Amino acid sequence: MSPAGTPAVVGMQPPGPPPTGVAIPTSHKRTRWRRVAPYLAFLAAFSTAMALLLVWSEAAALRRQAFDANMTRDYVLDRVSMDNPQLVAYIQEVQLKSTTGQDPLNATQTPEEKYVATLTQEKRQGVYLEYISRVGATSTTTWLESSLNWRGVLALTDPRSFFEARRSTRNPRTRVLHACLSTDRDTKEITYHQETEVQVTKLGEGPNSLLTSDESLPTTRLKCFPLYSILLAYNVTTLDYLSLDSPDAQDGQVLDTIPWDIIRISVLSIRWSSHHSEMETKNLIDKLTDRRYKLVQTSDTGKLMFLYNRLLKI
Repeated sequence: MSPAGTPAVVGMQPPGPPPTGVAIPTSHKRTRWRRVAPYLAFLAAFSTAMALLLVWSEAAALRRQAFDANMTRDYVLDRVSMDNPQLVAYIQEVQLKSTTGQDPLNATQTPEEKYVATLTQEKRQGVYLEYISRVGATSTTTWLESSLNWRGVLALTDPRSFFEARRSTRNPRTRVLHACLSTDRDTKEITYHQETEVQVTKLGEGPNSLLTSDESLPTTRLKCFPLYSILLAYNVTTLDYLSLDSPDAQDGQVLDTIPWDIIRISVLSIRWSSHHSEMETKNLIDKLTDRRYKLVQTSDTGKLMFLYNRLLKI
């Protein structure tokens, strides 16, 4: 019976689940799908993104390993001759840089330049090639350029010194080169740590390396060209002055790459370390004596200076 005051409703049943076997209306299914679809789409997109990220990470790791391997590997173009036209054109058009004249040139005469001027009888418009592989070393050609109008190629291994030289006010015909000199008749590409001195070895004598392997220093790549290739790129085969300012024995090896029957050098200076034995020094002097060079001076900076003498017997 219904409570007092409440009219009785005949035939009404309390709400409940639909009887078994009764079909759910299609509108209800669509409503549930609309509620679940955004979550399913998000899960699909998230899974796809994570899978792509995983694949990219693995590919990036492989690329990094390959990059690290390339950065620690030395390359040698051992089938390219020193006078290869394509190599010479590459050095000439890409590697040899003119100076911009943004900074004044420090033209203080060094004792070595004074001696070079004496040996060449104050020659004007001379041609030189200066190679410096020591960080912070002083150039010995600035006074020759500013006072006697010399020109030439300044090869530097230190990138900071290279950019400073490019900004200087040198002879417009002078070119600056960021490279090292090869100790073989082959072009090389080596890895080295900046702020250190570059030491290039001969082929077959172990990997090219540095005097130090401090991993805290920034690493860069450096190309090493034969001296003869650089001279051909600069369109000269006669030098009034060749300066090899490098602290290790490689300068003696660089001389072995020069075709002496083609190249003529009047004055030659070589930084020769005090660590070399008397026999090594004698061998160097004898080697140059056989090329008609006479030792004429040992500078206070440790450079041996030789003068070409046609009268010397071979």
